[in-house]
Amino acid sequence: MKIAVQQSRRLMLAGLVLLFACSQFETGYFQSKVNQVTQDVVASRYGALHKVDELPDGGTVWTYFDRGSGTAGFGNYAPSSLCKAYLLTFDESEVLRDWKQQDCT
Repeated sequence: MKIAVQQSRRLMLAGLVLLFACSQFETGYFQSKVNQVTQDVVASRYGALHKVDELPDGGTVWTYFDRGSGTAGFGNYAPSSLCKAYLLTFDESEVLRDWKQQDCT
């Protein structure tokens, strides 16, 4: 019984480490690519964006939503605590200039 509990704890810890590593991967990617990547590169990596807003200076803000696991909720609903939005700001020449992550609201 004691061995099963220890194995369970190890598995849970490994899962948490993996979850943390995956969430840090995206933020690390965006941090390292500011002033480097274009909209084409981002679109090829992440696919179709979920929302786009035009800026007065000719730039755009792209929004991608990460709703976590497909099993997070029923009816395409995930609590906002599980949903993260990535807002990517591109200038008029389509280069990534800024990004931020926030909870979906």
